[in-house]
Amino acid sequence: MDSNMLWMGLGLVMVAVSFIIFPIVIDGADAIRTAGNVSEYTGLSSLVSIGPTLVFVGLLFGGVVTTFFGARGTVKRRKAKKGR
Repeated sequence: MDSNMLWMGLGLVMVAVSFIIFPIVIDGADAIRTAGNVSEYTGLSSLVSIGPTLVFVGLLFGGVVTTFFGARGTVKRRKAKKGR
Protein backbone atom coordinates (compact mmCIF):
# COMPACT_ATOMS: atom_id res chain seq x y z
CA MET A 1 0.00 0.00 0.00
CA ASP A 2 1.18 3.48 -0.84
CA SER A 3 2.38 5.57 2.10
CA ASN A 4 0.59 8.62 0.68
CA MET A 5 -2.70 6.76 0.91
CA LEU A 6 -1.93 6.03 4.56
CA TRP A 7 -1.33 9.77 5.15
CA MET A 8 -4.67 10.56 3.51
CA GLY A 9 -6.39 7.98 5.69
CA LEU A 10 -4.73 9.33 8.81
CA GLY A 11 -5.83 12.85 7.91
CA LEU A 12 -9.43 11.76 7.43
CA VAL A 13 -9.35 9.95 10.77
CA MET A 14 -8.03 13.12 12.43
CA VAL A 15 -10.89 15.16 10.96
CA ALA A 16 -13.43 12.58 12.15
CA VAL A 17 -11.89 12.46 15.63
CA SER A 18 -11.98 16.24 15.88
CA PHE A 19 -15.73 16.23 15.24
CA ILE A 20 -16.28 13.33 17.65
CA ILE A 21 -14.17 14.71 20.51
CA PHE A 22 -15.44 18.32 20.29
CA PRO A 23 -18.71 17.77 22.24
CA ILE A 24 -16.83 15.82 24.90
CA VAL A 25 -14.32 18.63 25.37
CA ILE A 26 -17.14 21.22 25.45
CA ASP A 27 -18.94 19.28 28.22
CA GLY A 28 -15.74 19.04 30.26
CA ALA A 29 -15.03 22.73 29.84
CA ASP A 30 -18.60 23.58 30.83
CA ALA A 31 -18.23 21.51 34.00
CA ILE A 32 -15.05 23.39 34.87
CA ARG A 33 -16.58 26.78 34.10
CA THR A 34 -19.67 26.17 36.25
CA ALA A 35 -17.63 25.04 39.26
CA GLY A 36 -17.94 27.43 42.18
CA ASN A 37 -14.27 28.16 42.73
CA VAL A 38 -13.24 29.03 39.15
CA SER A 39 -13.32 32.75 39.90
CA GLU A 40 -10.53 32.27 42.46
CA TYR A 41 -8.00 31.48 39.70
CA THR A 42 -6.88 34.33 37.49
CA GLY A 43 -7.51 33.68 33.81
CA LEU A 44 -8.81 30.13 34.20
CA SER A 45 -12.30 30.99 33.04
CA SER A 46 -11.11 32.60 29.82
CA LEU A 47 -8.64 29.80 29.16
CA VAL A 48 -11.33 27.17 29.65
CA SER A 49 -13.64 29.14 27.36
CA ILE A 50 -11.25 29.14 24.41
CA GLY A 51 -9.64 25.74 25.05
CA PRO A 52 -12.21 23.53 23.29
CA THR A 53 -12.12 25.72 20.21
CA LEU A 54 -8.33 25.55 20.10
CA VAL A 55 -8.42 21.75 20.39
CA PHE A 56 -11.03 21.48 17.64
CA VAL A 57 -9.28 23.86 15.25
CA GLY A 58 -5.90 22.24 15.90
CA LEU A 59 -7.11 18.73 15.15
CA LEU A 60 -9.15 19.88 12.16
CA PHE A 61 -6.26 21.86 10.68
CA GLY A 62 -3.84 18.98 11.25
CA GLY A 63 -6.19 16.52 9.58
CA VAL A 64 -6.76 18.75 6.58
CA VAL A 65 -3.05 19.43 6.11
CA THR A 66 -2.19 15.74 6.46
CA THR A 67 -4.85 14.76 3.93
CA PHE A 68 -3.70 17.48 1.54
CA PHE A 69 -0.07 16.37 1.59
CA GLY A 70 -1.10 12.73 1.18
CA ALA A 71 -3.22 13.59 -1.84
CA ARG A 72 -0.49 15.79 -3.29
CA GLY A 73 2.05 12.99 -2.95
CA THR A 74 -0.31 10.53 -4.63
CA VAL A 75 -0.85 12.89 -7.58
CA LYS A 76 2.89 13.48 -7.95
CA ARG A 77 3.56 9.75 -7.89
CA ARG A 78 0.93 9.07 -10.56
CA LYS A 79 2.38 11.80 -12.78
CA ALA A 80 5.86 10.33 -12.34
CA LYS A 81 4.59 6.88 -13.39
CA LYS A 82 2.95 8.33 -16.51
CA GLY A 83 6.17 10.04 -17.52
CA ARG A 84 8.17 6.80 -17.66
